[in-house]
Amino acid sequence: MYKHILVPIDLGDIGAAEQAINHAKHIARRDGSRISVISVVPAWPAQELRQIPHDYQPDLDSYIDAVREGLDIKGEIKVGGSISGRIIETIVAKGIDLVVMASHDPRFTDYLIGSNAAHVVLHAPCSVLVVR
Repeated sequence: MYKHILVPIDLGDIGAAEQAINHAKHIARRDGSRISVISVVPAWPAQELRQIPHDYQPDLDSYIDAVREGLDIKGEIKVGGSISGRIIETIVAKGIDLVVMASHDPRFTDYLIGSNAAHVVLHAPCSVLVVR
């Protein structure tokens, strides 16, 4: 049913992605899907020592190696722009037909401007599964 699944993760909060990646792996095994994992770095934080985007790639690769379990999983870092905007761009560019993403407990600002998950659900041209 699904051929290509996208799982956006926050490298600063890998634990939050656990349920999303587990759901994606279950679907991938059932459907023979491949999985793309992306992590969006909205800007290069000045206080960070790691200022270059490719410096984040080893962390993502290590995460993917830990969860792969024989599945076809690839990952990449996206830099700049809004998180939800970069997710939508990736959906279109890669022909994604399902996004599986985690949602956090809403904060006050989420009620004012909306969460990344809400933006993806509203604007994605494919199915979106949001897990908690």
